[in-house]
Amino acid sequence: MTLDFDPAAPDRNGRWSLAERAADLRHVKRHGVDVLIVGGGITGAGVLRDAATRGLRALLVERDDFASGTSSRSSKLIHGGLRYIAKGQLAITRQACRERDQLMRLNPHLVRPLPFLFPAYEDSKVPLWQVHAVLWTYAALASFRRGSRFRMLNPEEVAQRAPDLHTEGLRGAGLYWDARVDDARLVLETLKSARSLGAAAANHAEVVEFLCDADGRVAGARVRDRLAERNLEIRAHVVVNAAGPAVERVRGLDRPVAKPELRPAKGIHLVIPRGRIRAETAITFEASDGRHLFLMPWDDVVLLGTTDAFTDEIDEPVVTIDEVHYLLSAANDAFPQAGLTTNDLRSVYAGVRPLAASTDEDVPPSSVSREHRIYCDPSGLISAAGGKLTTYRAMGEAIMDRVQRQLPPARQAEARPSRTAELPLRFDGFDRAEFERELCSRFGMAPWRSAYLVATYGAHAETLLQEVPPALRRPIGTSRYTLAEIPWSLANECPATLCDLLERRLRMAIFAVGQGLPELAEIAKTAAEATGWDAERTRAEARDYTAAVRRRYQIIASNAERSAA
Repeated sequence: MTLDFDPAAPDRNGRWSLAERAADLRHVKRHGVDVLIVGGGITGAGVLRDAATRGLRALLVERDDFASGTSSRSSKLIHGGLRYIAKGQLAITRQACRERDQLMRLNPHLVRPLPFLFPAYEDSKVPLWQVHAVLWTYAALASFRRGSRFRMLNPEEVAQRAPDLHTEGLRGAGLYWDARVDDARLVLETLKSARSLGAAAANHAEVVEFLCDADGRVAGARVRDRLAERNLEIRAHVVVNAAGPAVERVRGLDRPVAKPELRPAKGIHLVIPRGRIRAETAITFEASDGRHLFLMPWDDVVLLGTTDAFTDEIDEPVVTIDEVHYLLSAANDAFPQAGLTTNDLRSVYAGVRPLAASTDEDVPPSSVSREHRIYCDPSGLISAAGGKLTTYRAMGEAIMDRVQRQLPPARQAEARPSRTAELPLRFDGFDRAEFERELCSRFGMAPWRSAYLVATYGAHAETLLQEVPPALRRPIGTSRYTLAEIPWSLANECPATLCDLLERRLRMAIFAVGQGLPELAEIAKTAAEATGWDAERTRAEARDYTAAVRRRYQIIASNAERSAA
């Protein structure tokens, strides 16, 4: 019988700082692992957790930071894929509906219900009767579970929920439910759950070469620890390549890819203050070219998205002014009273979808299936492409089923069945409303800040406030964020840099007014006191974050201007 916790591994006490990261790497270097996972996005995190629930020894390595790519720059939707129905992709819709409902049931404080309006106009590409038919099909694919219920609204009812929505020619709308999640937080909670089960994960650790046995089969990797500036040889029975848009680049470390099977597609999003568009629900609307876009309320902002275009920019996708004008124009047509301009933008961001499709297929990105594909090369390297945020758990289970068949017979016999379908990411055994009120009362917090802390950290929201002096319980500027999050995250969520902290732990780069730059000196000082950074390191961290904000969350020149340059 195998154990959830390896007795020779470092103590799993819930803490996860750079010290625990270093100890994990030392341990796996000495003892090896059953499964080495390359890529710290949502797919890799799902594979790691699934391996851990089976009692297998597993390590995940990520070249940059966890969720530093697509998994922190998505649409943040947990959805069944309503639009896939029109394309006949019913299997992925059925699976996504099941996974959506399961995520909401197991993690209700992390994955929240999201009402969605699907309006129809006299000249809509999808008339009202088709909206009704599609929503009925959507509910049927979800087996008519409680969360799949929908209602048809008349124009007056639509206006009550979305006062700024264009009303001329409006015939009505369907009201249905999907869900939303902080995507980077979902990755972190999945990784932390995997660690609690005995797995290990290291950010800023890059696979630079695969190790092979005498038969030419992949038997581990040489990993560059970019923090310690040293190489480690890590032996593994099986290696999984879950590098997202870079999956073929990683496959190339094994052998050249004869025919590319991945078509990365970029999507951009705009973040706008909530008061600029009045809407109680998320809303889907059409652009002039017929593409369906969406608006999604998110605390004190709304997200507008998304574009969909094939791209070669997989490492540092940027947002151009042309793309921004496309979304703003479509939003101003749908919400004519808003009169949005670039001055309304709080931030922008771009993500790259790793679509599994042949490069010679003459189809637009929106028509490419979101089903995942699993490849097994002659060397035994397993690679995964495609998939979507909603179905990451099922994808992780399918990949690990393939991995388990490649393990030595003794390890196969010891492995248990996957338990991810029944195991919550966090054990948030509390009443959310009561807990939020308690935090407000004990720590003098505004209700909306308390709600954010509970949704983000669960029961640890109380711990992180208790562990700091009162001076650190105050908000950062006018944002929902609190200084107390900084030392707690540094001790428990393994950020190595200020960029890791503000982009993916606290999400200030996307959601905060000024993206945290007006308060950066205070933030950097608080981080330095928690980590022991000297003055030079502190200044360097602040400079790096400022540069990252300009590259990743602000508009750059148009495509024509970039080409001319």
